[in-house]
Amino acid sequence: MLNPVTIQYMSREEIERLLFSLSASRENEEAAAFEALARRLLQLLEQATD
Repeated sequence: MLNPVTIQYMSREEIERLLFSLSASRENEEAAAFEALARRLLQLLEQATD
């Protein structure tokens, strides 16, 4: 079951897999914005670890 507490304890790899398995509907602007934000945060984390 996926909930905020579960997500808090997920590894980076698990979060990446989850993020890339989900896709927001174009009609749901809030979900699409959250998806873009999460992807950008992952990019920034990747740059910070390089």
